[in-house]
Amino acid sequence: MSMLKKLTFLILMVAMLVSCASVPQGKGQPSWLDNPYDKAFDEATYLCAVGSGSTRQRAVDAALSSLSQVFNSQVKSITEVTSLSTSATDMQGNVTFTDASEMVEMGTVTSQTDQIIGAEVVSVHTDDLGRVYARVALHRKRTADLYQNQIRELATSIAQQRMSLAKSPDPLRQYVALLGVRDLARQQQSLLDQIQVLLKQPQQQVFAPIQRELTSLAQAITIQVLVDADEKSSTALQSSFEKGLQNLGFQVGGDQAVSLLQVTYRVEPIVLADSPYRYARYVLTAQLKGVGATYVSYEKSEREAAMAESDAVARASRAAAGSGVDEFFTLMLSTLGDET
Repeated sequence: MSMLKKLTFLILMVAMLVSCASVPQGKGQPSWLDNPYDKAFDEATYLCAVGSGSTRQRAVDAALSSLSQVFNSQVKSITEVTSLSTSATDMQGNVTFTDASEMVEMGTVTSQTDQIIGAEVVSVHTDDLGRVYARVALHRKRTADLYQNQIRELATSIAQQRMSLAKSPDPLRQYVALLGVRDLARQQQSLLDQIQVLLKQPQQQVFAPIQRELTSLAQAITIQVLVDADEKSSTALQSSFEKGLQNLGFQVGGDQAVSLLQVTYRVEPIVLADSPYRYARYVLTAQLKGVGATYVSYEKSEREAAMAESDAVARASRAAAGSGVDEFFTLMLSTLGDET
């Protein structure tokens, strides 16, 4: 009987050990692995994310990447409804826009942050297999305050550029200055959109009104296009450049215009020894000028090939009026704001 009790006791002990060994290891893991938020780092105060890796640094990098994706996906979903916007023109012809806008979730990109400021590593855990997990947290209010400082610095720069805009008698110079203002306003808007995500509160719209102001100013500017080229090429180039200006909102006109787009085009047939093709090399130049200033200078030289010389010359003309004109306006839009 004594031996039976000992045997029964031994079996019970083994069963308890097996039962303990079979308890899931997850019970020893921190809760933030499943939900990044807890009492210490609640969602109302923080924006959190979790990442894992073979080392602590890789886990932190993964967590920061996850945080960036979460943050940017929320920023991207912000869009402005401007259907309620109105405009009024005073006696001097100045257009003032009034916004009554709403912010809605539509999955439309308005801005995106390149980096997240103020993220901290708040938790690290290593599991039984050596896998490292990291939790990072972004304090919503403190980060928003950092962004506000940057917004104020941008506002100072915008005010300075607006002063130069107001002083210039040249409408094209005003347009150039306003392009610089728009670029700064775009940066401001990106920060404001990020603040809205952080604080979950609607923020001011600064970019859209300036974009509309820029369009209004362009409509008041008349640019004369002068083309120096052979007759066939001149017609095509004149049409392409005028269409490009009109697409940007500018007016095109004659001698009364104070702004000038001066274009030259030259083409030369080329014969290469032992080649079955005929070639034509062209040079296209374009300069956008205002009152006493040149704002954009462009030059392109290319060679076109065909079986016949006339076809090569025709291809050169089409290339100049096509890709050549497109490249000019790309350069114009990318460099005009840098002139301020």
